[in-house]
Amino acid sequence: MTLPHFIGSLLMTTLLANSPASAGQLLYLASIKDKNIVAYAVNAETGELKQRFTIDLPGNPGPLAFSPDASFVYAAMTGLDDNKAGVATLKRAENGSLTFVSKSYITSRAPYIRVDKTGHFLLAAHYGAGDVTVYRIRDGICTGELLDQRATAKTAHCIEIDPSGQFVFVPHTSPNKVFQFRLNRDSGKLAPNDPPAVDGPDVDHKYHEPRHYAHHPKLDLAYTSNESGGGISAWAFDPKSGTLSRQQTLSTLPTNYKGKSAAADIQLTPDGRFAYVSNRDVTKRAKGEPMRDSLAAVSLDPKTGKMKIIGTFPTAHLPRSFCIDLTGQYLYSAGQGAATLVAYRIDRESGALQQLATYETGGVPIWVMCGNVE
Repeated sequence: MTLPHFIGSLLMTTLLANSPASAGQLLYLASIKDKNIVAYAVNAETGELKQRFTIDLPGNPGPLAFSPDASFVYAAMTGLDDNKAGVATLKRAENGSLTFVSKSYITSRAPYIRVDKTGHFLLAAHYGAGDVTVYRIRDGICTGELLDQRATAKTAHCIEIDPSGQFVFVPHTSPNKVFQFRLNRDSGKLAPNDPPAVDGPDVDHKYHEPRHYAHHPKLDLAYTSNESGGGISAWAFDPKSGTLSRQQTLSTLPTNYKGKSAAADIQLTPDGRFAYVSNRDVTKRAKGEPMRDSLAAVSLDPKTGKMKIIGTFPTAHLPRSFCIDLTGQYLYSAGQGAATLVAYRIDRESGALQQLATYETGGVPIWVMCGNVE
């Protein structure tokens, strides 16, 4: 992208930030190939998406994250100067549109980022390097000031924070573990918890290798998607010690599935009644044979969090990322290998998914998330 093109894009986004937009929600979609973030208005009655604006970025975006008050969006990037990795800070207007503020450099590619509850620290998991890092946020801007760096193991896929803001969890696929840390909310320093990691399902179990992590909104429980074979695990969470203990593991694959599958993302509905896991079909299938990517729906007991498979639902190829809207009515699945976004209605009683529409996205859709607008 040329500098005039990039500056022109920023000016256009700034103009859009001052224009009226529909109240409700926006869905933000990051695209690697197109180097941009596209925002869609979510129709509260139908779940329909309508594109509202696009903002170009100086690198290839990956994971996105909100500040605690959602006034900023952060985008991890690769392909910056000298092929460096970084984070873009984008200011969010009342109507949800974005203005590029700054970029900062980080140690290496981050497949997952999160901002702590105070809004002062950006935490990143680094897959290839096998470590986690913490960067200072000042006045909403990710400065790139490295406050802490902790070695874990290769394949650090995700980094999430418990509701209290004190404890941090980092699932890893290859060592089949979830690393556990304490976060100092004054300094941003991480300290290994005791124990520093917990094992995923047994290696000879079909559905091991924790990949993404989601905390239950009401219960002292957490859930991981398990990449190898396609699975989900439930974990008891001790809010005093900040540690996990594995409780239950289920397959998330369709009945009679034949082929090779790798689970990716996991999301819970806001009321905590249902969990969903994306299953990526990575089978080398014969020419013309359809891929069998799917979304698994799981019911969660409202008192115990015990899991029960509801069913699986077809989706676009390679659903690496998906999101549930803030009301829990709709689910949007980004097919990374199909350059499409598939919309579903969530049955509020059963948790089953009803496919509504498929949208062409262009590029390679890598991340989706929803945010409220005025």
